Amino acid sequence: MYRKNRIYYLVGLVVGTIGVLITILLICKQVFPDICTSSLGCAIDGVDGCKELGESGYSKIFGIPIAYLGLIYYTFITILFGISYFKENQNDTTINHSRILISYYAAIFGIVFDSILGYINFTKLIVPCLLCVYTYFVTFALFIITLVLKNRNKPKENYLLMVQQGLTILVISIIISTLVMGIYYLKSKSHKEEIVADALLPEGKVEEYLKDFRALKEVDLSTKNLKTLEGNPQGYIVIQKFADFLCPHCLHTTYILKKALERWPGRIVIYYRQFPLDSTCNKEIQSPPRKPYGDWRCNGAQAAVCAADYPQFPRFYHEIFGLQEQQLPIDLEQLERISKNLGIPWDRLFVCMTSPIAQQRINQDIEDAKKVEINSTPTILVNNRLVSRGTPDEKYFLNLLDALVYEKEGKAAYEEFKQRNKKQ
Repeated sequence: MYRKNRIYYLVGLVVGTIGVLITILLICKQVFPDICTSSLGCAIDGVDGCKELGESGYSKIFGIPIAYLGLIYYTFITILFGISYFKENQNDTTINHSRILISYYAAIFGIVFDSILGYINFTKLIVPCLLCVYTYFVTFALFIITLVLKNRNKPKENYLLMVQQGLTILVISIIISTLVMGIYYLKSKSHKEEIVADALLPEGKVEEYLKDFRALKEVDLSTKNLKTLEGNPQGYIVIQKFADFLCPHCLHTTYILKKALERWPGRIVIYYRQFPLDSTCNKEIQSPPRKPYGDWRCNGAQAAVCAADYPQFPRFYHEIFGLQEQQLPIDLEQLERISKNLGIPWDRLFVCMTSPIAQQRINQDIEDAKKVEINSTPTILVNNRLVSRGTPDEKYFLNLLDALVYEKEGKAAYEEFKQRNKKQ
């Protein structure tokens, strides 16, 4: 019995270690995305669901990253199996039994918790987090191992001993997990300082970026009659963003575009195009209308194209995305509140939303999206070249804009940038 137990302990140790490694990677991608920029192993249709989950409100509990809690959990259960494997006491079965029961109850907790997370992952997110899915398999495997150990040994319960051992291992797990977070934090801080110190694309790399940019697919999309814009209408850098208001990737991309406008004021105009991921108002979506999410997506798109008739449009557009961040529905009540706060007459906006005009404007965006062969949101075009399906890499995207500005204005633009940032 003793030798056979050790085999299960060893398997549990290995599986638990896999869980630890996966959650360490998840922390990097979700909490410190500036360090882990690769989407390898977590991309679906070019969109990194793991990274995007980290940018949504679903990745935290009371402000604490779930990935960090997951690291504590897998560290805890790995240490438990490690102690059992290396220090199983052949003479004192009480200690052995308490460890088996702790691991068993921990595995049950993991199954329940992962069931909730799995529901969110597959029903609330547009692109699931693949690394999260891998942890579900790890948790299930741990449950099977602990269930076998429990049935084989039929351990007697000693709650006082279980609490003592469990708390000791939990404290050690928290310390180890916090150290991992601390190492990531220091590395991220160093990385950000490095980026700030060399914010602009080096002049020697401008031609390389421009060459790569000219090799991108070109799609001729007219912006004539489009009102859903932000920035300088005469800007020589024209960005078009196709998005859905419930898409977390689209929300993150709005932050990147905001940085772009601040980085090169007066040079950029952004056209916000609508591609709601619901067949209620988008005939290109081959699925039945999703309720209530279908209403929310279409509400947002209709309100946005109608708010374009007013100068407050950019703020209105960002306020709709703000509802996603606050996990509030894009319903009429919220839209009315936003419009009134911004001084947009709600009665006129509502009439427009329910009129054929709104759908016609959305259809124009959808028809243009078809020309791009859109397969994910957001989809970004710069000067009619397809730059990104999904959230673009922030550093690359901003450096690409640097190259385009340098091509147009030369060193003078770089000097202006440096002077402007000195004043700030």
